[in-house]
Parts: sequence; structure tokens; C-alpha cells
Amino acid sequence: ENPEINQALEIVERSAYSDGDLYAYEDYLLELMTQRNAMSNERAEGRAEGRAEGRAEGAKHEKLAIALKMKTKGMTLDDISDLTGLSVDELSKI
Repeated sequence: ENPEINQALEIVERSAYSDGDLYAYEDYLLELMTQRNAMSNERAEGRAEGRAEGRAEGAKHEKLAIALKMKTKGMTLDDISDLTGLSVDELSKI
């Protein structure tokens, strides 16, 4: 809890190691931090990809819902395909 005591303990702990040991330990810590940052970046990229996939899936679902309404109104599959961008094969399945 006391900052001065914590600083003194750190100095005492560092004095127990040679310069080479300290450099190796600092290199090890740097590698750990680098790996942690890389993992964090990968998770962020994964979340962004997931959001993009979700938006694309939602947009496709909305197009299919609109296409179904058009189909029930008697529009042809070709016209619906032109308006929604969905293929005739996709439309014939709804």
C-alpha cells in the first residue's frame, strides 16, 4: 500500500539479478505483452467480421421478406429479381 516501500522492494528484487538476467526477463515481458496485444487485435478483428456478417445476413433476410411480399402481390420472379438483386433460384425457394 505504501509507494515508497513498493519501490524499495522492487529495487531489492532487481539487485538480486545480473544485468543479463534483467535483460532476459525484460525481453520475456516484452514478448508476453506483444503476444497479448496480438491476441487482443485478433479478437477485435473477429468481432468486426462477425458484425459485418450479421449485417449482411440481416440485409439478405430483409430482401427475402420483401421478395415474399412481392411474390404474394403477384409479381414475376424476374421482376422481383431485378428489384431485389436476388437470383431467380433463391426466389423460387421462398
